[in-house]
Amino acid sequence: MNSKVTNILEDKENPNLKDKPRASFGNSRSFGTDITRVALHPIDPDKEDEIDPQRLGDYAKEIFSYLFTIEDQYLPQYGYMKSQADINEKMRGVLIDWLVGVHLKFKLLPETLFLCVNVLDRYLEKVSVLRGKLQLVGVTAMLIASKYEEIYPPEVKDFSWITDNAYTKEEILVMEREILRSLNFNVTVVSSLKFLDRFARVSEMSQRCYHMARYIMELAIVEYKMIRYKPSIVAGSAVYLANKIMNNDCIWPQALIKNSPYRGNELKPCARELCVLVQGAERCSLQAVRRKFSAQNYSEVSKIDIVMARQENKE
Repeated sequence: MNSKVTNILEDKENPNLKDKPRASFGNSRSFGTDITRVALHPIDPDKEDEIDPQRLGDYAKEIFSYLFTIEDQYLPQYGYMKSQADINEKMRGVLIDWLVGVHLKFKLLPETLFLCVNVLDRYLEKVSVLRGKLQLVGVTAMLIASKYEEIYPPEVKDFSWITDNAYTKEEILVMEREILRSLNFNVTVVSSLKFLDRFARVSEMSQRCYHMARYIMELAIVEYKMIRYKPSIVAGSAVYLANKIMNNDCIWPQALIKNSPYRGNELKPCARELCVLVQGAERCSLQAVRRKFSAQNYSEVSKIDIVMARQENKE
């Protein structure tokens, strides 16, 4: 078995991705979406969106009201791992930790990572997978997500290369067909990132606080038990916790009460579990998300001592 695959499945330290240049993507990617960038400015988001017809400002509230009703349409069911004979929750976590590094290396959009994990979990829910094929399923899920979300997705040969050629282009393409058929080609899903962007926009969240919420949400996708929460709950809880960590005066402001079905108390159970993940991130063996968000372009939010932040908040 290829050493890279062995490392992933045995939970050894993941090998560094090569600094090999790739012609199929450029170097001009910037973090976040338009929603992220305008979140720094105190505006009425829906009125500002009316200026840009592509943002559908006139219909934003109706669109997100609808998304709240359909968000659980294509979600994996918590507990599916019990039906897997050769893989477990830990192997899933190691794989996603590695995929976070792949996603960062390829400079893909944030939406691509969240869709990739959704595709991965839904396939594992339906099909029993041998551990020797788990990495193949993972990179193929990333390929599918890239084709759906990216303007210039990586090529199949790039995904073969990133596995140290453990899998051929033909094997990846065969797996792509198998995954899509298993999912009935349903890859249009509502991710927690969509709700986070909406919450950030309507509450005028600072970019650093947004980065903290994103960090919390990416820690959550690595953790199998967080599957049991709906995307809007995860996003809302990440905002709730991020506001608390960043010492914001209002943890769940009126704008979020107005633009979501939540009043704040419903988010506390999920927020507590997310807080445990953040507190344990430094000691966890899976470090891809933490390393990613220690960079300056992510406001170095993973370096924040949340215990100190909580103490300062009480003073």
